[in-house]
Amino acid sequence: MITRIWHGKIKTVQERMYTQYITDTGIKDYLNTAGNMGVQILQKTEGDITHVYTVTQWKDMKSIEAFAGKDLEKAKYYEEDEKYLLDAEDYVTHYKSYSFSNTKINSYIRQFEQLYSGGSWQDESFEAKLQDLTEETAFMRPLPGIHCIAEIMWHSLYWRIVLIKRMEGNYGYRDETVDKYNFLSIETLKQKGWNNLWNEWKESQEQIIQYLKEKTDRYPEEKITGKDSLEYIVEGIIQHDIYHLGQIGLVKKIMSLK
Repeated sequence: MITRIWHGKIKTVQERMYTQYITDTGIKDYLNTAGNMGVQILQKTEGDITHVYTVTQWKDMKSIEAFAGKDLEKAKYYEEDEKYLLDAEDYVTHYKSYSFSNTKINSYIRQFEQLYSGGSWQDESFEAKLQDLTEETAFMRPLPGIHCIAEIMWHSLYWRIVLIKRMEGNYGYRDETVDKYNFLSIETLKQKGWNNLWNEWKESQEQIIQYLKEKTDRYPEEKITGKDSLEYIVEGIIQHDIYHLGQIGLVKKIMSLK
């Protein structure tokens, strides 16, 4: 990651107006440029003068070029900057930087925990949906051609296993197994048993959370296979589970009406 820092000076009495102005111009352009990963404004007041710094994070130098142009080291200014700036510095500075935040990781962990035990805005969870499920109803089709709950849970578990394998460095597991294991027959799942299937799903929950707890926010941004980053895959699994949690609720509703 690259950090770009610009510095300028303004009159302290114009601090509020300038902050709004720079938010509507430079900050807006920063955030709308592909590859920008965050923006901060830093201000330090020394009497009648206020120092202003914009600190921006970027994926790479090519991303900065999309904002600043070919001369990356040259500061970029806007038409009305001269109304505010007492000192328009010609150049900015760039630094290779490393982030050790875990805000994003903690958000993923929170979402996985809410999927399992509840607490999200929709007030739904796998634990609540499945607590009264019997072996018989787990394998009961609500309608001909519609998956039973055990089939849905295996499908969810399979893609969690894909995520775990990729976390462990096995990037080929999906392509090697998806045709065979994406969905299993009811007969195969009955041999496994509902309790074993549910316990394996809960084990996948523990594995994913434990793995994420050992990482920082830099990790999800890394591409782990092809064009996909871990961020893309983790968010996909969360969305996938939310979808199938709703599906399980629909299946239970249909069976209760039969």
